[in-house]
Amino acid sequence: MSDPSSGFIEGEPRLHYLEWNRTAPAALILLHGNSANAWWWRGFAARLDPRRYRLIALDLRGHGDSGWARPAAYAPEDYAADALRALAALRVNQPVVIGHSMGGIATVAFAARYPHAARAAVAVDIAVTSSPRRNRYLARLKALPTVIYPDLETARARFRLMPNDGEIPPEAIAEIAERSLKRLDDGRYTMKFDRESFFGSDGLDVPAALASMRMPTLLVRAGMSRIMTAEAAARAAASNRLVELVEIPATHHHLPLERPDLLAAAVADFVARLG
Repeated sequence: MSDPSSGFIEGEPRLHYLEWNRTAPAALILLHGNSANAWWWRGFAARLDPRRYRLIALDLRGHGDSGWARPAAYAPEDYAADALRALAALRVNQPVVIGHSMGGIATVAFAARYPHAARAAVAVDIAVTSSPRRNRYLARLKALPTVIYPDLETARARFRLMPNDGEIPPEAIAEIAERSLKRLDDGRYTMKFDRESFFGSDGLDVPAALASMRMPTLLVRAGMSRIMTAEAAARAAASNRLVELVEIPATHHHLPLERPDLLAAAVADFVARLG
């Protein structure tokens, strides 16, 4: 598979994106999770037919090479509005919007707010319901000071996923670490995301949004996920005839990295059935 093209969408904030297979007929918009970036979708993109699928992976505001929002504005609706702006700028008509984790929450917000802007939505291992414990954890992450590493080797060695679970190939971790770091003017390194993007709760009533969905929506749950509980996922799928649920056994939260092949197969099957 060839490397993606890279571009920017002007506006406030400026958005960076990666694109594969520009002339393919079926467009997929890919939204990553918190503290991640567009490169998380590389393995997923490699498993899809390049003759059929045009893939556009955004660096969400405050992440990767996209601009940071000041004052801070990182609600799901903010990400959803950026995705809509990207569709207009890149002349994408009726895509399937796919998001993982926080990006999945943004995908639900997009589908609920702009029901005529996409064919369908896919939310991958999202927190359908939050909890006071999870909210406190996110608040603590936001309060932590920005970590500065003395050199690239140290930064790579200390890179960790959150949550740090799953059987993810070391080479995938190494590439994500490389793509997640930026060099400062003094030669030191830090992570490419704004800590203000962490906040208690997700700012969206996810069960209510899913219950009111007006487009075909696929929920993908990692079988061993601690983020998307089986009970909450089942309730969400039962709340709306347009929402369906698929579970990928023996997998963890970071599905785009751990099993991009199985995730791509589930998405391809869903898209094929849209007609």
